[in-house]
Amino acid sequence: MWFQPYAQWKYSLNNTFNNVPSLAGNGQATKVGWPLSLLLVLALCLPIASLNAHTPYGQWDAYRVRHLQVLTSRSDLVGDSIADTWVAVLAEHLPKSKAVVSRARNFVRMASLLKTDQAKVAVLSHDHANSMVNGTAPFEEFGPMPLQVLLDNGSYLLVVRSDLPKEHGFLMTATLLEQAVALNLSVPTEGQFEMDVHPGALAAALGESIESLR
Repeated sequence: MWFQPYAQWKYSLNNTFNNVPSLAGNGQATKVGWPLSLLLVLALCLPIASLNAHTPYGQWDAYRVRHLQVLTSRSDLVGDSIADTWVAVLAEHLPKSKAVVSRARNFVRMASLLKTDQAKVAVLSHDHANSMVNGTAPFEEFGPMPLQVLLDNGSYLLVVRSDLPKEHGFLMTATLLEQAVALNLSVPTEGQFEMDVHPGALAAALGESIESLR
């Protein structure tokens, strides 16, 4: 995840054609017949085509690993504005998170991304959080969502998937709680809308250290 070092995967096709062995005896170069040379070119190009086909997905996975993405919906201007404010605090005071706002086209798409673990953090209104966690309209197709709550500002929640590492929840919560008065933030220690409070958020709210989570 975003506080750990990441492996860098690189692919190189340099000298690919130079490494094709000669088909002539005694080390003498010779021209490859057209049908055979065509097969060789096609065989060498296929891996390139395959790599290009999968590169966007690989880049997206790498981006999700390196950045703390806070999910919102384009159709929720208020929630999007709140997310911008919270993410700005995280980006300034927790820079290694590389926090960014990620905007889904609508709430159903948000639910899909959370359900399939393509996103782990989201800003939701009380009503939408309640509906999503309980799998009621408009989120029936996703069933009850495995969400936990980090923070509440009275009308919007910062929620996470229940498998978010405890340390991540702690760092996010502790960082935002430094601005608790200005942002009107608190940790709902008893949970909210049948969502449990995330253990990392609870530890931060109780003034415990991050080491207590390990």
